Amino acid sequence: MNLVGLDHFAVNVKNLADAEAWYGAVFNFHALHRWSGVTMVGTGNIRVGLFETPDGVSPGSLDHILAITHVAFLVDGDKFQSAIDELRSHGLTIEGPEDTGIAFSIFIEDLDHNKIELTTYHGAGCPMPH
Repeated sequence: MNLVGLDHFAVNVKNLADAEAWYGAVFNFHALHRWSGVTMVGTGNIRVGLFETPDGVSPGSLDHILAITHVAFLVDGDKFQSAIDELRSHGLTIEGPEDTGIAFSIFIEDLDHNKIELTTYHGAGCPMPH
């Protein structure tokens, strides 16, 4: 099997319009297609399926649950600090940055507490973003 990439990931959201607006404001995603109760948002080759689940409840901490726990967006290294600054301008709480030894990563949550990572790979001696 020769996979060529990740087509999209899907998240359950309480309110489709609010989630679409949030992903638009934070990541500059726009609606690519709408179905009943579902909107595919994205830009370029990144797509997210937003599935409206008005009665959905957060499972809480996923630390001990077998589940996909987050999704990571890749950011060019020279744009990583400006991405952090832009997220802060939206009033988002940022966890990190952390250095995994090969990459810097930060984490945020969307309106429904779905965890999203932004990461950038780096070479030795690269300064830690703030």
